[in-house]
Amino acid sequence: MFDYKPDRPKVLLVDDKIRNLILIKNILTPLNLDIYIAKSGEEALQRAAQTDFDMILLDILMPDIDGYEVCRKLKNAAQERDLSILFISALRTHEDKTKGFESGADDYLVKPLYEKEVLARVKLHLKKRSAIKKLKGLLKRSYHELYNPLSIIKTSAEMYGYRYPKNSYVDSMHAAAKSLHLIYEDLYYALEAKKNPQENLTLNVTAFLRSRVEYFTLIAEIKNIRIELEAHDNCFMDIPYSDIQRIIDNTISNAIKYSFENTVIHISLTKKANIILKVTNNGSTIINPHYIFTDGYRESYDTIGMGIGLEIVASICQQLNIKARVESAEGSTTFTYTFKGEIPNENHLI
Repeated sequence: MFDYKPDRPKVLLVDDKIRNLILIKNILTPLNLDIYIAKSGEEALQRAAQTDFDMILLDILMPDIDGYEVCRKLKNAAQERDLSILFISALRTHEDKTKGFESGADDYLVKPLYEKEVLARVKLHLKKRSAIKKLKGLLKRSYHELYNPLSIIKTSAEMYGYRYPKNSYVDSMHAAAKSLHLIYEDLYYALEAKKNPQENLTLNVTAFLRSRVEYFTLIAEIKNIRIELEAHDNCFMDIPYSDIQRIIDNTISNAIKYSFENTVIHISLTKKANIILKVTNNGSTIINPHYIFTDGYRESYDTIGMGIGLEIVASICQQLNIKARVESAEGSTTFTYTFKGEIPNENHLI
């Protein structure tokens, strides 16, 4: 019987042969881990859905689902993307190893196992996993600490605007608070929202887009930028609320950030066979527009900005099969998103 403790790393061993499970467990004994076992790929997926593992040591050749497919399914699950998966297999060709890494594995150990190598690699990946968990914990605490003072600043600026004449200094403070709030929402989405995926609801995107344009109007006015919106009425879309908000908010925010002062941002929402959202701004020409949705890409590294907004948009588009395109020429840049239109369901409208 295993002695489980909550503060120890949890490791799942997956192999259809009991003798291999016993061998690996004995090798890992000096690391003081909580060891779990699964004797098939299907059992491994079930256990992973029930327990937050730090690592999985996974055989490839199994009778039901092979290790490659198990690894792909685990890595495609949003809550498991940081999970360390190490293949342990008798397959040793370059093609086998390449296929393992392409399926999402973090490392590949070849049988027969060399005990010191197994211990060294397992310790390395557990250390990486621990560092990621600590960093995420720090970020979670940080954005929770930011929320209250940020809300106070936003509310105070709004109340001042209601009671006193228009003041450019207060407007600038209010716009800055809104911009910080967008960063807060991006952090929340990246760290929390995808752990608990939202239900798809049929959303009136036209009404939602108009409300977001109104939200961004003050931020744009600080740079003397005007936002013009043309939208077909009653464009409905079956999509999680948080996902469409991140796409709209980050695209408009990006357009404002990189627009020249005293220019116009054009936003259009059209409905034909599909729903198409376009956001066009006037600023510097993007040299490599096809790289815009690449992780961490920013056209100018001396421009203030975290660069996470469009990474989130790219991730959402990939997950939901939304076609995204960026075109930039002669100072005009257009972001285009093509969504599949949906027939509204009155029981789910928001």
